[in-house]
Formats: sequence, C-alpha cells, structure tokens
Amino acid sequence: MAESSRPPELRCGAHAIFNLPEEILSEILLLLPPKSILRCRAVCKAWRAVTSDRAFLLAHHHHQPPRRLLTFVRDVGGFHDDLKVLDYCVEAIDFRTHEFLSVARFTGKDYDCLLSDSPFVVHASCNGLLLMSYNNNLHLCNPTTRQWLWVFPPSLRHNKVVGLYYAHGPSTDSEYRVLHYREIGREPKFYISTVGSGNERCIWPHSSSPSLRKWLAIGSEGTEFNEPFLFQGNLHWLPHLGRHKKIVMFDTVDEVFQWLRLPFKMRIVASLLEVEGMLAISNSYIESSKVDLWLLQDYKRMVWVHKYRIKLPVIEIRRFEEDGDWCSHILSKEGDVLVDGFDWQLHYDMKGNLLEKFRCNGRMMNFTAHIHRESLVPDAVFHNLDNDSRHAPHFFRGL
Repeated sequence: MAESSRPPELRCGAHAIFNLPEEILSEILLLLPPKSILRCRAVCKAWRAVTSDRAFLLAHHHHQPPRRLLTFVRDVGGFHDDLKVLDYCVEAIDFRTHEFLSVARFTGKDYDCLLSDSPFVVHASCNGLLLMSYNNNLHLCNPTTRQWLWVFPPSLRHNKVVGLYYAHGPSTDSEYRVLHYREIGREPKFYISTVGSGNERCIWPHSSSPSLRKWLAIGSEGTEFNEPFLFQGNLHWLPHLGRHKKIVMFDTVDEVFQWLRLPFKMRIVASLLEVEGMLAISNSYIESSKVDLWLLQDYKRMVWVHKYRIKLPVIEIRRFEEDGDWCSHILSKEGDVLVDGFDWQLHYDMKGNLLEKFRCNGRMMNFTAHIHRESLVPDAVFHNLDNDSRHAPHFFRGL
C-alpha cells in the first residue's frame, strides 16, 4: 500500500536506483561521506554487499579529502577553582563549508593549561588511524569506526613517541610500527615497537651521516622531535625552532635517519604538506604578508623548487586581529591559506582574496603536522579484539 501511494515518478525513480548496474552504483556511493555509507548498508542486501566490499572501501578511503588536524581546548565548567573541566578537541576544517569537523573529543578535569602540558596528545596519523594518548596510556584508534586498542610498549613515562608508520612488503608482514626513544645515560636509544606484539627492538646505527649521528646523540636538548609528517611511507620532522636548515627524515624501510637539506631559510611559521604528489613546505613569518610554497621536486637528489608566493592583505587581517599575533599556513594543494589569529580564522585563496572569516569555539588552537583521511577499511590490527567498553578511551564521547 505504501508503495502504491507514492507518485508514479517517485516509484520509477526508486526502481531505477535499485536496478542500477553495480559499477555505476559504486561510483555514486563513492561520493558519499563515511556516515552515509554506514546508513546505506541498511537499505538492502545489494547495497550492503557493495559498501562492505574491501575494494570499494579502499577506493572510498582514497576519495576522502586529506585534512589537517587541529587541536584545541574548550571550557566546559568555566574557570572556577572547584570546577576546571575542559573538552580536548581534535578537529579539521572543511574549506567548502568553513565548518569545524569533529574527529575526536575527550572531556577531563585534571589539566591546568597554564601550569602543565596537556595530558591528551595526538602523536601520529596513518591510514585513517590516529595514535593518541591520555595520561600516559597510548592507544591506536580509528575515529571513523570508533575501533581502538592499547599499544604496549612503549611506556610513556620513560619514552617519547616520535612516529607511526605502516610496514609492508615481501620480507615482512603488514603491520603498524611505533618509533620511540628513551634516554639511557647521556645518549638516547631509538626503538621500534610492532603494534599488537608487545615487543620492541633497538635500532642502530641511527644514521649514515656523521653530523646527524652527532645531532641524535646530543639527547633531549637536540633531539626534541616535533610532530612527524608522513610522506611516501617515511617520517619527516621540521627543524626544531630553526636550529638548522635541514629536515630530519626516517627511512622506514632501511630504518635509518637522513638529512633533507633546505635551499632556503626556513621561517618561524612552517608546515609540511603534499602537493602534486611531492613533499611541500609552507613557509612564512608571524604577521607576514607573504607565504611561500616550496616543492621537493626530486626526492633523492633533494632538488627544491619555489612553486609560488601568496601575498596577503595585512591591513585587512589587522582589522580582525588588532590584539594578537597571527600566522598563516598553506593547507591544501589548491593553495588555500588559513590565517590563524587570536579571535578569528580567515580563509584566503592563492590570489590573496578573502573567502570567509569564521571562529573556532575554543582556545589554544594548534596546527598539527598530522593529515587525516577518513577510512572505513577493516584493519587487521583490530581483528579478534575483546575491548572492555568500561575501560575504553573516551576519545569519541558525545560525537
């Protein structure tokens, strides 16, 4: 009865959709966001089969836009001495809608942001998974499917996590590995832990370069790695506070550190990204009117080219940011520039035209080096888990 009560054109439209060839249906469904894909599985058996196929899910993962992760805190309980409750937020920006998209969120009340470091840290991003910790407990999570597991080792009380990568090939099983180090005596020792194995192994030598070995051997004063940028399976770190004109790279196949020399002076505001399949760096000063984009055109020979310079209207920006410093990052291959100020975020195109101004509902916003691309692909690392929901991390509460 319900079917016959519909107008004829609707009945024909629904019939046409359900009778599309599987190839065309897949192409249409690939355009949907992950949450819609999960809803489509409840429509019928045919749609469930298509949206559960691994080849489809891999293609869907590659269709998702890569987005830079931002972290900030949001006051929940105010500043009363007896009620300091914060939301730790991990989000991304959709440049089409200028909305903040929630990736993970955790509520806690044991953090004084003026006196101590945050107990909630996003350490790395890889294949749609995030390596995150809260109060020295390390977890590997898929924010899209809400799957998670504990990661042991390392012990965050004695180790510093500096990267996550996916190892695969004819000589090894496919697995996620955590790169970390701890200082024993005066010299740090680097270790690799395979997620799910509970084992770690020391790697040596650290580098074939004498200058890099010397830099690594200094200890925490010299080897303070910032957040890693994952490109072509290798880990990359920008120079710490501009101490040298080189990027540190860890070759995850040969398990050695290398220098990537920069032909230009890196400025205070810099971030790595991928443009046209090449490693790229956005380079600018605080409150600068110019943002440069450089591409590593030849990865092996370390040949850099200057792609373009974006000129920003400083007078226009200062109308919004009179009381605070602001910094600018190129965040996409299309040349989208995000100017982050004290109160406002401003979106400019590569010609310096203001597209939108909007506001983050939080404070202490941090541009991470992590690029996240949502994934519904079933990952073997989460198979055969019996996670107790009572002890699950609350990274997805309220989302």
